[in-house]
Amino acid sequence: MRLRTRLTAGLAAFALAAGLALAGTGTARAGSGWSEIYNPYLHAQGNTLCVNDPGASTASGTQLNLYRCYGYDPRGTRQRWVLIQPEDSNSDPVYDEGHPVYEIYNVAAGLCLSAANLLAGRPVTLGTCNRYITRSQIWWELLPAGTSPDGPTFQIFPWPLEYTYGNCVSASNLSDSNSTPLVLEPCDATDAARLWSLG
Repeated sequence: MRLRTRLTAGLAAFALAAGLALAGTGTARAGSGWSEIYNPYLHAQGNTLCVNDPGASTASGTQLNLYRCYGYDPRGTRQRWVLIQPEDSNSDPVYDEGHPVYEIYNVAAGLCLSAANLLAGRPVTLGTCNRYITRSQIWWELLPAGTSPDGPTFQIFPWPLEYTYGNCVSASNLSDSNSTPLVLEPCDATDAARLWSLG
């Protein structure tokens, strides 16, 4: 099992396969290969909050949070994510029940979206990117969850090889505040804290 970085073509394939599009915050990266992952609902205080590597950490185990989206600001690399779709031994992209599976790579950290424990309430962190399927591998499905005023939304669901607990990436609260921690909570397509878009 190897990974191929699918940049513009990969994001386009993702949009077709998952029914999603690069839309929303006005900072779409259609040709650059990276996107911001943001919550289209948590903006009561006027903030658009993106999935953020706090302090541009390069340490595995760092808990991710939500923070005001930086866009093209130099600090924005901590919020830039590349969707890398694994391929099987036949060089075919990996899908699960029709949904594409991704490793989600952070540009600033050089690490990937991860979680040491997939139980509810546990932190979503940075972790080592794993290019092969192993018992400890965690990749992610982006499950379509309807639309927001900004466009299509999705839930981020862990795709381990051996087990699942039905939890998705979630804001830990609905406060619309900078530094809101990211955790795993039961998947729920009606809960604003668990819905995401690409920008």
